[in-house]
Amino acid sequence: MRIAVFGASRHTGQAVVEQALAKGNIDITALVRTPSKLPYTEEQLSKITVAQGDATNKDDVAKAIENADIIVTSLGATPTGLTSANDVGVEETAVAHILQAIKETRTENQPRIIMVSSTGVGYNHDVPFILRGLYKIALATPHKHKLVAETAIKESGVPYTIVRPALLTSGKLTGKYRAEHGASGYYVSRADVAHFILEQCILEGKFVNESLSIAY
Repeated sequence: MRIAVFGASRHTGQAVVEQALAKGNIDITALVRTPSKLPYTEEQLSKITVAQGDATNKDDVAKAIENADIIVTSLGATPTGLTSANDVGVEETAVAHILQAIKETRTENQPRIIMVSSTGVGYNHDVPFILRGLYKIALATPHKHKLVAETAIKESGVPYTIVRPALLTSGKLTGKYRAEHGASGYYVSRADVAHFILEQCILEGKFVNESLSIAY
């Protein structure tokens, strides 16, 4: 199995890569801007195909997903304050390039896209009431771009899974979480989100063409 990961240099994308490497039978391609900043050991790096490039560059994206069976994208804005962030809209641009590359080169045996989005994208039913004000103020712009990306994926005809985590933490892998349609919760660790993506979505092949929220 061949997986292309966007966002492999940190957070949920890094957790997906690390857990996939532990399986030992998955080929991983990671599209990254600066390979020297990848947070992996030499042994881990020897097992990763590193594609240097930018997810906002169409040619870089097309090259990274050329042979992929699964594409995992955990890209998103990086908060710099309550209402400010870097890389706003990167997931929207990357998804557009991914879909265009698939359309142009993969008319058969299309890869499955697994997008890490967020609870509260498009509606508030999966956000605890006490947090809805925070989401509305701090996450309105990032969520707008995530919704565009989600919608593009769903309308493309390409097989997909949308994973919407609650507030992400750097907590440990527990393997105990709820992944359901509209699941409401306060937080979930990136390690557990990665576990769900790898174990259930990828290895077990579940939840094709579905959108699920994940939380404790």
